[in-house]
Amino acid sequence: MLIWVVVIWAVSAVLSAWLAARKARGVGRWAVLWAVLGPLALVAHAFYPARYVGETAPCPRCGRPVGTRVVACHHCQYRFPAKDVLITKLPDDPGSLRTVLNEVAREYGVTYDEARRLVGTLPVAGYRHIVPDQVDEYVRRLERAGAAVAVVPTPADRPNS
Repeated sequence: MLIWVVVIWAVSAVLSAWLAARKARGVGRWAVLWAVLGPLALVAHAFYPARYVGETAPCPRCGRPVGTRVVACHHCQYRFPAKDVLITKLPDDPGSLRTVLNEVAREYGVTYDEARRLVGTLPVAGYRHIVPDQVDEYVRRLERAGAAVAVVPTPADRPNS
């Protein structure tokens, strides 16, 4: 009888470790939980959600893995190709202008008055260094507020003259 308890305990440990690795969870922590709870840890782990792990891709310069939505490699500081969304014309409506100024203030991390000074010299980047698959969202956000926009490559991505 004791041999069956040990076998069930060991099989549940292996399955719990396999589930932990598959769900991107710490195998060591689940091993401790398994040692305390035995097969009940396997049942708990079966219903425990997987941890979110973002997609990664190798950096073109250093080859280390980085997130697919990052703007720069945190290992070698390589800046990925991106776009700036420039505001070329401000809306006439005061409510819409306030919306655009709030977006600029948030992007630059400045006060509302400083954002007003920034947009005084058009064109100004409403959003800086946006990854290509997010550009449409930011363009729609500014156009919905009534601003005219243009999308250009970031200065680091412009070809050398």
